[in-house]
Parts: sequence; structure tokens; C-alpha cells
Amino acid sequence: MRRSLFYTVILLAMLASSSRVIAQATWFTPENFGLLAPPSSVRYDDIYFISHDTGVVVSSYGMIFKTYDGAAHWWMKKAITEYTYFRSVEFSADGQVGIAGTLSGTIYRSTDRGETWDDISANISDTGKNMKRICGLAHNGNTFYGVGWWGSTRARVYKSTDAGLTWTTTYLDTNLATGLVDAVFLSATKGFITGCRDYANGTKRESVVLRTDDGGATWNKVFSDTTIGGRIWKIQFVDDVFGVGSVEPMYRDTVAMIRTLDGGATWQLLPAGHVDAWTTSYGTQGVGFMNRQKGWLGGYYNGMFETNDGGLTWDYLPINEKCDRFFIKDNTMYLSANTVYKYNGEYHAGTGNVSEPVYLHKLYPIAPNPAKGTIHIEFDINAHQTNTVLEIISVDGRTIYPVTSGYLKPGHYSYTWDGTAAPAGNYIVWLGTDEIPMVQKFVLNK
Repeated sequence: MRRSLFYTVILLAMLASSSRVIAQATWFTPENFGLLAPPSSVRYDDIYFISHDTGVVVSSYGMIFKTYDGAAHWWMKKAITEYTYFRSVEFSADGQVGIAGTLSGTIYRSTDRGETWDDISANISDTGKNMKRICGLAHNGNTFYGVGWWGSTRARVYKSTDAGLTWTTTYLDTNLATGLVDAVFLSATKGFITGCRDYANGTKRESVVLRTDDGGATWNKVFSDTTIGGRIWKIQFVDDVFGVGSVEPMYRDTVAMIRTLDGGATWQLLPAGHVDAWTTSYGTQGVGFMNRQKGWLGGYYNGMFETNDGGLTWDYLPINEKCDRFFIKDNTMYLSANTVYKYNGEYHAGTGNVSEPVYLHKLYPIAPNPAKGTIHIEFDINAHQTNTVLEIISVDGRTIYPVTSGYLKPGHYSYTWDGTAAPAGNYIVWLGTDEIPMVQKFVLNK
């Protein structure tokens, strides 16, 4: 929720003016303050945004981070050991409950929008090799699905219908798949899982997509390829009709994806190009589309590929590396990789009139202003419960006076701040929520 002084100044400028120059959309590295640089051999494997600015990212070296301001700042919420490989993260429809899966056999659950995480591994029954390794997660409402593991010899689907409290485990027929990577559910009954089928003699691998129309009770193979083989790594549906998947091929220099135009009934393999994949790692893994035309492919190599015609033709971009999860929220695309990248599709080239933002919540102006002594602050929380931080910040951003923080239900709130000990000067009232921060300026006199 808290932004740097730069972001504060920008936000105040937006509030004070009805026009601005809007930058052209492009990939960039957000401030990412507080996000630790991972060792060279690991990365941030998954990312999920609950709201426009609030998101969680998990790392392959045992840490979970959360941002409240669109990846400007990150706060560590869980740190275990560097050998705990966080591989996936997902939240319920209301954003309240989160599940984090690992390749280390432990699963974690949050009931407070990612603030705290508890080990729930004992709630999942699993037997055999590679137990409880969740490579991918999906949800529909408060029902969670987990799949794993990409390197296993027996594919598993985990399901919880009570927001992650209890789970069932289904073992798939090895003729369908042996390892699973990712999952997506379009409704309570219709879903897809991706992965591979390794042949017993180890000489051949089949990349697969499986589909269910009964909530995971049964699965059918809707895509299969042994030409370039490998695994179908990530899967995304832009809408109920248009879906894409990335191919991590047996031949790491080959970049390709799969696409469906009929809601997942049929899929086609589309080539994107060739690249010098790093010899110590794997090839293409991440795929993300903003809409039916514009999308990207990337993986364990320098750069990424971009399409503007739905995957028919591609251009190489020398930006981003170790791409894994693309996640779109409110027309902004995030990417978990060797760090967190961002693409803001809301921006476009040109100059135009921009009306004052209409916020879901309301922060009232300080009155009187200039103020003296005790400051009275009022605001409204509308629509739903939200994580809230209220602070007084000096205009230079160097001094912060916390007022309150926590989850607030819809309603009208009043707080006071004793400013008698603070030096006179210009201040900002900062109201941070899961939706968007709001500010009011005031002058403090002695």
C-alpha cells in the first residue's frame, strides 16, 4: 500500500490536474523495493494479484513476499529454508484464502490475504514417491485444485471444496499423464491441466493437455504431441473461447505454444522461433496474453517473444529472463521471473484529458487546513472488507507516523492523530487499501 515519494508525487499530480501525457505501454522493472535478488540458479516461480495493487509472489528459495502498491514495494511474509521450493500460489475468488505449493512436499495456507501462512501438509493424504509436490494451482470460487509434479512418475490432482481446509487426492492413469505442471478452471465443472507423459523406456515424452467436465472426477486428453515432445508448461484462457499454453520442448532451442479457438475442445501447435537456451536449464516455460492478439513467450534464456496476431507471427524482444508465470489483473500484466516485471496495458501513446479518478473508497479532506495540534481524519470503506493502512507522512517522505492498520469492513471511520510533537510543515494523509491508495495534503502549524 505504501509508495515511495516518487509515486506519491505522481499520484498527487494526478489528483491536481485534469490532463497528462500518457506513456506508451511497455515492459519494465517496477521499483521492487524489498524484493530480494534470488541466487543465480533460482527465480520467482509464481505470482498472483488479489486486486489492482495487492499481490503475492513466491520464490524457489523458500520465501513469500507481498506488495500493496503494484510491485513498488514488497514485504516478506514467510521465510522457511532455502531448500523449500515454493512453486505455486493461488487465492480464492474473494482473495481472502491463499494456497502456496512447494516441490518440497509441504503446502501452506493463508486466511488473511497472504499476511500469514500456516503449514497444512497434514491435511492432504498422499502416498508413493514425490508426495504433496504441487507444481500448479487453480481455483473456482472457494474450490482449489493442485497438480503435480512435472518430474514425477505418477500424476496427481489435489482438490479442496472448503477453501483449503480438507483435500482429496486423485492419481491419474499413466496413459493420460505421468507429470503435471499447471491447471485452470473456467467453471465449477470445466477445467484443464497440463503436463507430460513419459514413456516407460525413457526414450520418448508426450506433451499433453487434459480436460474435465465434471469438476475433476474424470479427465480426457484433448492435446497430445510427441514431435517436439516435452511438457505443456503454463496454460491461460483469455476468455471462455481463446486459450493458450506454453511448450517446454525436448529440444530447448525450439520456442512454441499451443492455442485453442473453441474453448479447449481442440488445440493447435504454433511455432514461435528459436533461441539459445541456457545449457544448464530448461527452455520455454511462460506464456501470457493480454487479449486474443497480444501475448508473450519466455523461459530459461535471455529475452522473450512477442506476438500481435494471436501467435501466428512473433518478434524477439531482448528483455526479461527466466520467465515463468504471466498474470494479468485489470489490464496490467505481471511476470514472475528472475525478478518481477510489469506491463501496463492501460497506458497508450498520446495526450488527452483525464478526469479525476473515481475511487471505491473515500478519504475526506483535513479540516481545518492548515491544522494545529490534534488532526481529525475521516474516511469511508465501501463495497467489501479490505486491508487498510492509515499513515501521516512528511512531504519529503522521510518521516512516517502510523495511525492504524488492519482489515476494515464497509462503513464510516474516524481517527485522530496527535501532531503536537511533530514539526510544523507539509504533510500527507495516506490511506492505503487493497484497491488503490488515496491521499490528502495538509499543513501542520505549531
